[in-house]
Amino acid sequence: MKLTNKKNNTNIKNKKKINNNQTKEKFSKSTSFEDVIDVLSVSPSASNQDSITFQDQFTDYLLLFIKYAFLVSILTLNFLGLSVSLNCNADQELSQRIISAIFAFFFGFVYLIINYYTYKVLGEGKICKMDRDKLFPFSV
Repeated sequence: MKLTNKKNNTNIKNKKKINNNQTKEKFSKSTSFEDVIDVLSVSPSASNQDSITFQDQFTDYLLLFIKYAFLVSILTLNFLGLSVSLNCNADQELSQRIISAIFAFFFGFVYLIINYYTYKVLGEGKICKMDRDKLFPFSV
C-alpha cells in the first residue's frame, strides 16, 4: 500500500514538472527576440532574396511608412505636451516646471488628456494662455 502511494506521488510530481516545463516553453516561444526584430525590420521580405517582387517591395515600403508615421506622431504629441506644460506652468517654481515638463514629454498624449484637459480645463476651468513668440518658454 505504501509503495503504491509513493509511486503515485512520484508520478504526480513528475507530471507537474513536465507541465511546468511545457508552460515555460510556450511562454518562451510566444515572444522571442527574433519576433521583435521581425516587427522592427525595415524589409520583412528581404529574408528570401530570390522571390522579391514589386508587390513585396511596395508592402515593405508601406509598412515602413506606417512605422515612421506612428513614431513621428508620438514624438509630435510629446513635444506638444511639453509646450503646453511649459506654457501652463510659467508662473510656478523651477522644480515644479521641470518635473511637469519631463512628465509631459514622456507621456504627451496622457498628459494632454488627463492633466491638461480633464484637470485644468474641466476641473478648474482654466485655459492656459500660449506664448505666441516662444513655443517652449523656459526661463530660469
